[in-house]
Amino acid sequence: MALGDLLLTYLGPVYIFVGSILLHDNALRIIAGSIVGLVGVGYVVLEFIPSIEPPANMREADAGWGAEQV
Repeated sequence: MALGDLLLTYLGPVYIFVGSILLHDNALRIIAGSIVGLVGVGYVVLEFIPSIEPPANMREADAGWGAEQV
């Protein structure tokens, strides 16, 4: 699994985590944290919608390990 695939898989939870860190002190941080957290929730929801296909680099390859051509 490439680093990009790993980041795309966990992008929603990372946004939710960063948004939750921002949620304290003044109103501007609460607004920014809410926006970032809602974007993260959107990514998580889109991951479970079956009509939206993952990008080509995230689909299962039938050739197995070592199928990449350099």
